[in-house]
Amino acid sequence: MDSMTQHSVPIFFIMGRPRSGTTLLSTLFDAHPNVKIPPEFPIMLPLYQKFHKVKDWDEADIHAFVAFIFQHNVFIHRTLENLKIDREAFTAELMTLKHKGTIRDFLKKVNEQGYSVFPKQEILRVGDKNPVYSIYTERFLKIFPDARFICIIRDYRDNFVSMRKLSDLKLEAPILTLQVYRWRYVTKIFLRCKKRYPERFRIIRYEDLVTNKTEVIEDLCNFIGIPYDSSVFDFHLKKEETEKAYNNPLVERFHGSLMKPVNTGRMELYKKEMTPDEIRMADAVAGKYASMFHYNREEEGANPMLWLKSRPMAIYGWLIFKLYVWGSYLPAGISLWLSVKLLVLVRIWHYFSGKNK
Repeated sequence: MDSMTQHSVPIFFIMGRPRSGTTLLSTLFDAHPNVKIPPEFPIMLPLYQKFHKVKDWDEADIHAFVAFIFQHNVFIHRTLENLKIDREAFTAELMTLKHKGTIRDFLKKVNEQGYSVFPKQEILRVGDKNPVYSIYTERFLKIFPDARFICIIRDYRDNFVSMRKLSDLKLEAPILTLQVYRWRYVTKIFLRCKKRYPERFRIIRYEDLVTNKTEVIEDLCNFIGIPYDSSVFDFHLKKEETEKAYNNPLVERFHGSLMKPVNTGRMELYKKEMTPDEIRMADAVAGKYASMFHYNREEEGANPMLWLKSRPMAIYGWLIFKLYVWGSYLPAGISLWLSVKLLVLVRIWHYFSGKNK
């Protein structure tokens, strides 16, 4: 990649709950010859926390920036190795910004240098996809005042089913009321941001993406300012190269369906995988936000009993998300420590739930 003026390339973000189609969407964009969007590696916010006060970047600052990236590798399948960054070449690239780059320029460079199996031409946009950042959407709006955001929503019931199938990996506790409440929480953030910044936000449904892929992707390309290219739908032809590049069973476990063409096979899974009582509870927790995104509910009206049963996990979910957001304003080291330690709560749940079986 030509390093002459790349720090001025605009950035866009893909936000959404885990298992909502964020990886499908980012893969489609990464397959575009004018876009660079690396695999997940949620280091951007910790980097911002640690280095946002640097105004005049010298060599010491740049070396510290690089060292911070390479010393953090704690997110299981979301590893630095997936980005395949050459540390020496990356450092040399950053040195071109010495005394003239901003924190935003340096953050973009991390994504520009990330690995892609797809051939590239001139890079017109840099993207970022880390579902864990969805709760920080409003924060990223301020960090990148010119960025655009694509937010993807998936049927909350299918989202839960998909999360539950990965429960053995202990990423999030597969508790129905907790997962649907988190869906609702993030959805409210997206709607709030869309209302405040309509020109910077697009909210799409996963179901619309897989049923009307051409129309949706063409609109999104126009939204972020790149030409539409139908070749992005051939991403699955890179299956062998992708498997060889990552060689990680967890990547296959998480994203195996992405090695197939865009299809509707992952829609309405809940009808076979959830009980009627589970569906009613999910509908009750999602509430009016389900209807706002045209998801048909069996539990339409208010149900005081279901509301009361859902409160413990709703309160817990609210508190955990708030702790993450508040913690992101702490020094970077403490913030990273907190993000890892809060995962212990999931493991505790798995331990006790296993003992009760």
